[in-house]
Amino acid sequence: MRPVAVLAAVVLLLSGCSQIAAIAPVGGNRLSDVRYAAIDVLVDREIPVMTAPVCTESGDKAVSCEGETVDGKTITVTSTAEDQANFTIEVGSETLFTGVIQDVLDAAMRPSS
Repeated sequence: MRPVAVLAAVVLLLSGCSQIAAIAPVGGNRLSDVRYAAIDVLVDREIPVMTAPVCTESGDKAVSCEGETVDGKTITVTSTAEDQANFTIEVGSETLFTGVIQDVLDAAMRPSS
């Protein structure tokens, strides 16, 4: 095989890696549901994201995530153990969204008109 063809094949294979890593599973756990819902809201509101929120779950099922916008503002996502159905997204000092996680995930699955 020619070196150019081999190089092209390697580039094609590697270019899909980051895209495959970002695909959401069909069903997820609480941690992934909060993260994907947060990303859906950020995309819907056209927030320019530098670092997508990275989430952690505490022993009591509270989820917190942190990311960063292109202009350096901190993205904070929280879902408390006491109210696991809801979450809040803050960008810098502004509350961007408060609502039901499942509603956001369901809305993202509907075809746009």
